Amino acid sequence: MSHKTLQTEQWSGFKKQMRSEHKEIKDMELQMSPTQIEINYYLDRKPDVEEDQELFMKAKALALSSDFQRTVIEESYFKHYSKDERRYPDIIIRFFGTKKDVIQFEYFASYYGPGFEGAKDRPIDAYKTWFFHDFKTKSVPVEP
Repeated sequence: MSHKTLQTEQWSGFKKQMRSEHKEIKDMELQMSPTQIEINYYLDRKPDVEEDQELFMKAKALALSSDFQRTVIEESYFKHYSKDERRYPDIIIRFFGTKKDVIQFEYFASYYGPGFEGAKDRPIDAYKTWFFHDFKTKSVPVEP
């Protein structure tokens, strides 16, 4: 799956602020692909679920902001991948350690609620329900 790196003013400001407040962040990326938007944290140590909760909460707040919805989803994602049907992407927040190609864990949310892909009566969740996945066990819901 090919990824396209995104740059917006909001993202640049967020990235700069996060890197100055959290010295363990080596790099951050905002990417999109045909079904998802990813916020990737690259840390100089092994990510820790408890310790990195604040990083998740800040990225989640960014992803749910109206500016992000407008500039990233509506102006970038829809333009590249879903111009006609305007199908919303999943949002994934990933944590990488010192091995840049190994995801340690991730959080993800969908715009759509449970049901079948493309079903007309599928409920809208609007990224309210988030899940945690560590690639060792089944994904679990995150307490709001």
